[in-house]
Amino acid sequence: MSYMRTLEGELHKDGDAEKTIPFWEFLDVEFDRKNRKFILRSYFTQTPSFPHLFARLVGSPALNKVEDELEDKGSGRIYKQDWKTRDEVEFEIGAQNVVYTLIDTDAKLVYIGEAADLVKRLIQPHQSIPDWNLFRYNVLPNELSHYRVAIERMIIRDFAALCPNKPGRNWRDIDGYSLANDKVDK
Repeated sequence: MSYMRTLEGELHKDGDAEKTIPFWEFLDVEFDRKNRKFILRSYFTQTPSFPHLFARLVGSPALNKVEDELEDKGSGRIYKQDWKTRDEVEFEIGAQNVVYTLIDTDAKLVYIGEAADLVKRLIQPHQSIPDWNLFRYNVLPNELSHYRVAIERMIIRDFAALCPNKPGRNWRDIDGYSLANDKVDK
C-alpha cells in the first residue's frame, strides 16, 4: 500500500495521495462494559472519509442493538428515535419493524403508520399526508413484529380521541394542552 501511495503521489501534481488512497494501518477496538462505551485506538492519522455517515450511525437502532447484545441486556427493548427531517429518511440504517409518526407542519397534520422496513415505506407516497416534512419512529423488538399493526392501530385510536379527523367521531380538542407525564421514555 505504501508503494501504491508513492506511485499515486508522483501522479498527483500536489503530491497528496493520502486523500485519494486512504491507508488503513491498524484500528484496535475494545468495549468497556462498565462505562458502556467503545474504545477505539488508531495507529495512523486519517481524515474521516464519511463523517456524516458515522455521525448518523452513532444513534442508529442497528448500533444500539449491537450494544445491547454486547452488554447482555436481552431482548424486548424498544429503540426510540427523535424527530428528523424528510431528507434524512434514506440514512435510517436498521429501521426495521417500526411504528412511525409523520407531521406536515404547514397543514398541521399528523399521521401514524407501521412498517417492516421504514426506508422502503417512507419513500413511497402517503396520500393522506403527501407533504409531510418531519418523522420519528420506534423500533419494536422482533418478538413484537406480529403485534406491530395492533400497536399502530392503538396509537391511531389514541390520537383520534384527541385530534379532529373524520366527521361523526368523538374527539376532544387539545389545543393549548400540555403533557402532564413526568416520566417520558427517551
